[in-house]
Amino acid sequence: MRPARRAGFPAARCRAALLVAGALLAGAGGSLRAAPFAYHTYDSMVVQLAQLESDHPELVEVFTAQDAYTLPPDLDGGVELEHWIVRITNEALGFAKPEVLLVGTQHGDEIVSLEVLLALADLLTDSHGTHPWLTELVDRREIFLVPMANPWGHRHGVRSSPGAEPGTEDMNRDHPYDRCSGGFCSDTDTLSTVGAQAIHELARRHLFRVMLDYHGGVELILHTWGSPLHSGNSTSPDDTALDALGQRMRTYGGPYNGFLPVGTANQLLGPAYGPLDDSAYATTWDAANADPSYPTEGWRSLAYTIEISDDKTPPASTLGGDADLLTPGGLEDGYVPKHVRTALAGIDIAEPYLVWSNRGAIPSIVAAETVIPVEWQVRGCFDVDETRVRWGSDPDPLNVFENETPTQSQTGGEPCFEPPTSFSDAVTFDEPGIYWLTPTARVDQALLAQGNPNPNVAPQSFVVRSRTETGLLFSESVDASEVNTITGQLDWGAEPLRIEVVFAGGFLFGDGFESGGTSAWSLTAP
Repeated sequence: MRPARRAGFPAARCRAALLVAGALLAGAGGSLRAAPFAYHTYDSMVVQLAQLESDHPELVEVFTAQDAYTLPPDLDGGVELEHWIVRITNEALGFAKPEVLLVGTQHGDEIVSLEVLLALADLLTDSHGTHPWLTELVDRREIFLVPMANPWGHRHGVRSSPGAEPGTEDMNRDHPYDRCSGGFCSDTDTLSTVGAQAIHELARRHLFRVMLDYHGGVELILHTWGSPLHSGNSTSPDDTALDALGQRMRTYGGPYNGFLPVGTANQLLGPAYGPLDDSAYATTWDAANADPSYPTEGWRSLAYTIEISDDKTPPASTLGGDADLLTPGGLEDGYVPKHVRTALAGIDIAEPYLVWSNRGAIPSIVAAETVIPVEWQVRGCFDVDETRVRWGSDPDPLNVFENETPTQSQTGGEPCFEPPTSFSDAVTFDEPGIYWLTPTARVDQALLAQGNPNPNVAPQSFVVRSRTETGLLFSESVDASEVNTITGQLDWGAEPLRIEVVFAGGFLFGDGFESGGTSAWSLTAP
């Protein structure tokens, strides 16, 4: 169901934002988006988000947790600081898509994370329609960004945030999972900071497949477990998938200042109570360790804490620029391009998808017994266990088919990621009629393999279960206007192609396929 579009920037707020923008641009002498990357304040972030929505209204919705969920703002003297949320997707293609969440600046003094998410938003929107892979991601995903989860802390250059406790609190110890095991906890209230409440309200309404929480102060890619309940060498039921995506992010992030170590938070950094990554992974299903006052179906994410840089505020000269942004070790590489790439890897893995490589070259009308080459890629996965072409007279050839080509596969060597493996085969229609064909794939069954998980249960994440478990159904419907559902399936396909096959007694004008045509071969009776 299509969610109601939120108010975004009211007119008064837009006018104020544009006034701020004019002053900022006059002082800076140029665009806020110019390379190399530079640091933003809360006010300049608001201006940039307003411009992002204005430039790309068909792709971007910007709103606040205060408007959407009636949460109070953080107060800094007489100034109200709101918690801004960005949704990026191609709205023309609907909203029933895999959802991912990226969070920055839970710790207000780790400001480099904000710059990564703002640069990511610009890249995705500015590249839509021109860069094939980035266009696919915007078309096929709902991407939620909370670029400044702790505006008060960011404004004051401190780690903590205002909360219900006396003084201030660490927002990344304020999430519902494992708040007080062993009779100890860092504070007595769950979700007492507005930023943690905002993230939780998002989780109540959405089913995030992947959650990336960006920080600074060390350079690591951390995943579950980080809870003291699972200390030592305990692995989670989804450790195979978590490590696989962590390694992909490490590689695609690239060599700038060294490749990032990947591992559990317990192993690489030490245990902590109430961090977002454990909550985003386990709050729903490991309910004994979650705060029962804050239920949600939405937290079964592959979840990570990504530590960007050893310095929480690295020198601006190390942020990099937007030239050659997608190339590890590229011309203007730096901390921002490196982690724009880790973010893209996380967004891509949310769900498998197949892409035609030569759809535009296949005619819509062909003669019987014509050999038709088919080329495709399988994306959003780790391994291609089986892939082939299926066809038949039913419009759903993925599931109802009469013929299929021999199985191909590629496991290992990153066949689904940049650059993906290109598969090809050929089909022949023997009889006249209307046919539908599509390339298909079955992927990532190895993610079910486990070592010694704690607790000893099957994988729980949406990413693993949605591609390995038929009959799976999850639904989240806190708001009647915004219903989100995840189902499981084994086989995935591209959009089917309709082909009309005619009597083969004619002859063809032309000597092959015409690029971009829908009926490239014309038939004439002898």
